[in-house]
Amino acid sequence: MLGGDGKSLLLSAIMKSSQQKSLFLVGVGLLVPMLAARLTRKAAIKSYEFITHEEAPQNPGNPAISWKEALVWAAVTGLIGGLTRVTTLRLLSDTVIPAAGDDLEDEIEDIELV
Repeated sequence: MLGGDGKSLLLSAIMKSSQQKSLFLVGVGLLVPMLAARLTRKAAIKSYEFITHEEAPQNPGNPAISWKEALVWAAVTGLIGGLTRVTTLRLLSDTVIPAAGDDLEDEIEDIELV
């Protein structure tokens, strides 16, 4: 059996482990949507280049890019990015990974930074 100090050390270790797990899950919850958006953007660039046989207009401020190209690219990438974010967050909502909204805020509040 553990004495008073042993119990408090064990409880402290469990709390620290729980906080580390929460911090890890928060990190994963932030990284997964970002990674999904990055991969989707790369796929959109490749698709645009395959379909048009031209380089994707990644810098709309470039004077060589027409307004039409810039606006179409912005609309397409915005739509794809939004759909990716919603899909990722919905898929993560049924897991223990806090991805956004109240669950993420609760996890961050539970973590005591030393």
